Amino acid sequence: MKKQHFAVLFALITLVSCQSKLNYPTDSDNSKNLNSLVTLKIGDNSVFLQDFILNPTEIDSITSTSEKLECRIDSSKTTASCKVAPDMEPFVDVKLWIKGVPYSVPCRKTDKIDYVFSFKSDGKTYQKVQIAGQMNDWAPTLSPDLKLNSKGIYEVTLNLSPGTYLYQMVLDGNQNHDATNPNKVDNGYGKFNSILQVSGKGDKFPKIWTDKTNYSSITLSTENEVKKVFAYWQNFLIPVEYLIQKPGQILISIPEEAKNLDRSYIRVWVSNEFGVSNDVLVPLEKGKVLTDSKQITRADKQAQIMYFMLVDRFKNGNKANDKPMNRPDVNPKVDYWGGDLAGLQQEIDNGYFKKLGVNTLWISPLNQNPTEPYGYYAPMKTKFSGYHGYWPISSSKVDFRFGTNQEFKNLVADAHKKDMNILLDYVAHHVHNEHPFYKQHPEMTTPLYLPDGTLNTERWNDQRLTTWFDTFMPTLDLQNPKVVDIMTDSALFWLNEFKLDGFRHDACKHIPEQFWRNLTLQIKKQNQGKNLYQIGETYGSPELISSYLTTGMLDGQFDFNVYDVANTTFAGVGGSDLTQVQTILNSSLYIYGNHNLMGNISGNHDKPRFMAYASGDLKFGEDSKAAGWQREIGITDSTAYDKLSLMHVFNMTIPGIPVIYYGDEIGLTGGNDPDCRRMMRFDGWNNREARLWNMISTLTHLRSNNPVLIYGSFINIQTTKDSWVYARKYFDKEAIVFINNSSKPKTIVVELPVSIKSTTFVNIFNNKFTLNKSKLSINLPAYSAEILL
Repeated sequence: MKKQHFAVLFALITLVSCQSKLNYPTDSDNSKNLNSLVTLKIGDNSVFLQDFILNPTEIDSITSTSEKLECRIDSSKTTASCKVAPDMEPFVDVKLWIKGVPYSVPCRKTDKIDYVFSFKSDGKTYQKVQIAGQMNDWAPTLSPDLKLNSKGIYEVTLNLSPGTYLYQMVLDGNQNHDATNPNKVDNGYGKFNSILQVSGKGDKFPKIWTDKTNYSSITLSTENEVKKVFAYWQNFLIPVEYLIQKPGQILISIPEEAKNLDRSYIRVWVSNEFGVSNDVLVPLEKGKVLTDSKQITRADKQAQIMYFMLVDRFKNGNKANDKPMNRPDVNPKVDYWGGDLAGLQQEIDNGYFKKLGVNTLWISPLNQNPTEPYGYYAPMKTKFSGYHGYWPISSSKVDFRFGTNQEFKNLVADAHKKDMNILLDYVAHHVHNEHPFYKQHPEMTTPLYLPDGTLNTERWNDQRLTTWFDTFMPTLDLQNPKVVDIMTDSALFWLNEFKLDGFRHDACKHIPEQFWRNLTLQIKKQNQGKNLYQIGETYGSPELISSYLTTGMLDGQFDFNVYDVANTTFAGVGGSDLTQVQTILNSSLYIYGNHNLMGNISGNHDKPRFMAYASGDLKFGEDSKAAGWQREIGITDSTAYDKLSLMHVFNMTIPGIPVIYYGDEIGLTGGNDPDCRRMMRFDGWNNREARLWNMISTLTHLRSNNPVLIYGSFINIQTTKDSWVYARKYFDKEAIVFINNSSKPKTIVVELPVSIKSTTFVNIFNNKFTLNKSKLSINLPAYSAEILL
């Protein structure tokens, strides 16, 4: 035993006394973006090499750390075919070799299981019973029909990953929530979605978090058995000789090459027989662990705090470009209201965003839109203007009602001087039928009518890649390489002409992957191999959403699945349960990673405002679009402001990118589109609005000034139906978040886990607490939160 202890001690001394040297190129274009984690299914998989290597023709060979994984590169060197045996290890490293240099792609075996879903019909008999939900992207034909067993129960076996799924039952063609399942959330369209929870073995997976660091190494602490360690610097697997593993700890030597880069990263996963741990991400500043928020720049994607505004509804800064339609067939709610780039520029100059604490602006589409109204909403007998910007008739010109190309150039340049990013909402899926491209090349769009003669509009699921959104919005045939090139060039024009920092992409799931791959490749080629931040919009299953998340496509998407459950729960619908939010958040963290770049939204332009539900002025289960048209939705219960503050606390303290929808910083209310798109107000705030704004400003600055809230591991401590305690940990810095989601004051008592070692904390919102050894007690008012740092 003494010899063993001496050997470990000698190894530790050796490790911390000299940094590892990998002898790999630090300036390679293939290591400027972190290769994303790939989930491999049992059987055959296709890995797109362009996602990870800028020029795949340079690849010499492919290898892996597992004998249970067979990979070969096809003759064109565009893809690698990888066959996974059922007994393959949970995690493997795949290497793409170029002239003796191995570029690693981390890979995880799927955790899908066969799950028997059952539906008890209470004696009723149906001819056809189906399920539609996130497990099949809301297309019931993509799953087998349920069959009636001898016990009178309808059943079907689904191959699913453990996690949370929203769904509805389709009974003889009638689709609605599962009446036999009490767990449900409002879907915003007059119905509910039921909640299905599929359990797994996640409690046996290993867990890791950062513990200590010195000038040349980092130490991780672990929980549960660890069998294998995979530590990466950039896209290079750190050799085992630079790792030391002992019970409860892992020591990793920082590669010497890291000193040559202003920013590089260490990433770590560990595995055991049950599965794969959470990931750890450690940013390095010239080879040393980043610990000071002053070292963070606007190029650090994880540090973004995003603000989204519809330009027409934000601020009117130049009345000379006001051109409302003022027509009797266009309801004022869907006409132009005068918001423009001049108004946005004024608020940048006034320091509004700096005071609020956001550093990234997502701007709605600016393309020229038609001067005539289109569409029709029969209940209100109205057509619509293109005030939102999503009906482009030009691919290069700013809409004259918003400003000019030069104004936009000036705005972006000024934002950069103020250390802010600008993301433009880009529409690649469709054009308006007045667009010259459609007039000249109608053959480059998808058919408006399907072979059976039915109209191919709003076929969101069964015709996902070809459906038109309306009869005047032709869907571009982005399976045609010529169209892919044309739309890629269009996106690059906006990127280069205006010096943008990235894109928010509209309608991602309705666009084939080849477009995203082509666009991202071209961005990398124009940017010395480095990608810019791209976030997409996809409503669907986590599997569909994550299929677009790779180094070769998008960085993130908006996490509507977490939002839907969190929105219902924090708004206070009867039966709301924080354990459901925790469960779906855990699913997201497992699928997208603990350091994901997903967008955590407070709301958006296609959903009812949080405040309308929280105040009770909009009822869960009613048609929120019709309600917004038919009555004036106000705020009759001011506790809604407290509930909204909890939603912001949640978004600002969990992994991912917080996204504030304009007006949610003061509690604007409204039903669904267009009522959720009221004009922003910058003065005349009441006391509750001002208090909410101040709290959000506190939260944003707290996040920006504390790397633990950006890079810290997420640790769940205690969850009940109406309270939640969780922590973020980044080396010796820890933040503990307490949420009381009940209508009464609450004393929350928790036993802190061994991962939390701090003995002194600062209470940001001044709620009293006591800490006695590892037992922490805090008193919280109704609908309130506290953050201890």
